[in-house]
Amino acid sequence: MSIKQKIDDFNKRWNITPNEEHSIEFQKFKTRILNILQGVDGKVETEGIVQFCNLIGKSAEWQRTSQEMYSVNIIEAFQKESNEIDFYRLIEFLFLIKFKMPNLYIDNVNSFQEYYFHKIKEVLEYSNVNVNITEKGGDIMIYPKGESLLDENLVNEALSFLNKESNEHFIQALKFYDKKNGVKSAESLRRCLEEYLKHKLNNSRGLNNNIAEVQKKLKDDGKDARIRNIVFSTFSYLDEYFNENSKHNDGVISESENEFLIYQVGLLMRYINGV
Repeated sequence: MSIKQKIDDFNKRWNITPNEEHSIEFQKFKTRILNILQGVDGKVETEGIVQFCNLIGKSAEWQRTSQEMYSVNIIEAFQKESNEIDFYRLIEFLFLIKFKMPNLYIDNVNSFQEYYFHKIKEVLEYSNVNVNITEKGGDIMIYPKGESLLDENLVNEALSFLNKESNEHFIQALKFYDKKNGVKSAESLRRCLEEYLKHKLNNSRGLNNNIAEVQKKLKDDGKDARIRNIVFSTFSYLDEYFNENSKHNDGVISESENEFLIYQVGLLMRYINGV
């Protein structure tokens, strides 16, 4: 049983309904992250300290004792950051810098990056904040979470079966979503679908041509005609949308529409992956 499940069970037994304000929930999350990151500077190479300071745009400063120089640049940046989004950005920066190699295995992981990834992921399971963390091929990303079941099945699962080319575009779409850039996100989703269908159908055709190939495959596999029609209509509308909004126009789409597109593409690829 996860920590979150244990907390939920306790709340149910005692009829406790969490109703704290979001700002309080964020402060709790920040405190948990600070607890995890105690001593983090000592686990980072000097080059990594400078990298981190460059990412946040400040000069690297060094503390001195009679015997050594040491850094508190990273932990102080986390302590001083009060803006929620900027705090999440610091977490992502943490996975872009060069850590030292641990002398021994830590909690069954063999790098500090992996250690912090698992610790932060664990904290997120029982923190009521609008953020999620995922990893694919060494690329660790922080992004806003939607409904938890959709995140797990349509976003995280999609990252597990995509081929290299489609995965890169899906990751980019999520990053653009995080930056509230709907146009570029839509184009990345179009490329993701196109590359995934090429991989799945083992051809080099474009998205429009492969929509028809998907229909043929579903029919040959005996899939229900109404399901085939839903899949075909969804693909067709997406293709029309991508052509109009991501290839030719510069119009900005809303955050909710952007999220809708990510889930639609994830749902389609998840279904196609299983046939």
